[in-house]
Amino acid sequence: MEIVIVWFIIAFICAAVASSKGRSTGGWFVLGMLFSFFALIAVALLGSLKPQQVIINGEIATPETHVRCPDCRELVRADARKCKHCGVNLIPQ
Repeated sequence: MEIVIVWFIIAFICAAVASSKGRSTGGWFVLGMLFSFFALIAVALLGSLKPQQVIINGEIATPETHVRCPDCRELVRADARKCKHCGVNLIPQ
């Protein structure tokens, strides 16, 4: 009986770790039920699928506020006329 309880606890932990990394909660719960510790180790080693926030000069860069420079691929303000990194002239959108 204790084995079954530990088995469910590991499956719930797999689901919780997967949820915190932006992965499928139900899928990892099932994998935790099938593969127990191996699924827990696998989900713990996997990277996060959640997008990382980029902060530039204290401001969160979003697609509405920032674009990538076509020359150097650095993030610049969408209303900029010239890239501050490489100096190429930008076409305002």
